[in-house]
Amino acid sequence: MQADKDKALTTLGRVEPFTGEPVTPGTGPLPPAVPLMRSQTQFHTAMAVQQPRNLDKVVAAVLREAEFAGEAFYYAFPMGGRPIEGPSIGLAMAVAREWSNCAVPVEYYETATEWVFTAHFVDLERGFTVSRVFRKKKGKGAFKKLEDDRAEDMTFQAAQSRAIRNVVLAGVPRWLTELAKERAKDAVVKGISKEGLATATDKALKFLAGYGVSEERVRAALGKPRQEWTSEDIASLRGMASQLKDGQATAGQLFPEATPAPESPPPDQKDKKGQAPHKKKPDTPAAPGSLLPPSPTPAQMEAILQECLDK
Repeated sequence: MQADKDKALTTLGRVEPFTGEPVTPGTGPLPPAVPLMRSQTQFHTAMAVQQPRNLDKVVAAVLREAEFAGEAFYYAFPMGGRPIEGPSIGLAMAVAREWSNCAVPVEYYETATEWVFTAHFVDLERGFTVSRVFRKKKGKGAFKKLEDDRAEDMTFQAAQSRAIRNVVLAGVPRWLTELAKERAKDAVVKGISKEGLATATDKALKFLAGYGVSEERVRAALGKPRQEWTSEDIASLRGMASQLKDGQATAGQLFPEATPAPESPPPDQKDKKGQAPHKKKPDTPAAPGSLLPPSPTPAQMEAILQECLDK
C-alpha cells in the first residue's frame, strides 16, 4: 500500500504546473503534425496524411500546366466526318501528380496473342480505389518501321500508358480533366491566331505528310474543304499529330484512305433514265394448242339449230 502511494507521488512529481508561459521543446525528434493511421482491407488502403489535399491548389496547378502543355493534353480522333476529342495520357499523369496522396499501381499478364493490363487508382486520403482492365494485341502496333523487339516493347509501353490513363480518368473528377483539356486547347487556338491560320495550316499538313498523309485524307477526316478550316480544326489536327508522335495511333487509323467508288456502266449501256438496261429474257415457247375443236360462232350455232329443227 505504501509502495503504491510512493509511486503516485513520484508520477505527480513529474507533472509541471501550468504557468501560462510557452513551453520550450526538449531535445529529440519532433512528433508528426498529424499522426499517421492506416487501415487495410482487400479493396483499399485508407490513410490520414500529413498534408491533406487542397482542391483549390490542385485545380490552379492543373490549369496552369495545361496552358503550357497545349496539344500534349488532348487527343483527337475522326468519327463520323468530325474529330472527337478527349484527355491525353499527359493530362492524366499531370492530374494524378497534382492530385497527390494517390497511387497508380499496374498489374499485367500475357497470353499467346495479347497483353492484359489491370491498373488501379488508389486515393490514399479518401480510401477510394477504382480499377480498369485494358487489353492489347501483341505486335508492332504503330511502330512498324522499328525492329521487331524494339517495336514490340514500344507497343507494350504505349498500352501500359493507356491503361494508366483510363484508370486515372476514372478516379479523378471528370469536370477537372475536361476543364484542363479545354484550357489546353484554348491555349493552342490562341497560339494559332498569333501565328496565322495559313502558316499553321501549312505546318500541320507538312508534319502529316511526313507520315504519308495526303491533304485529301486530312479533308476527309475534318469533313470540310481546306478553305473552310478554322483555328479549331488546326487545333484538332495537332491533337491527332500528338497521337502519331506518341505511337497511340497510326496514320491509317486517324486518316483512313478513301475507298474507291464502284465503276458505273458506260453511257451507251444506259437508257434514257440513266439506268442500265435490264437483260432481255429468253423467249419461252408457246403453249401447245388445245386438242378439242374450236367453239362455233353464233351464226354456226343458229345454222346447226335450224338444221336440227328441219329434221
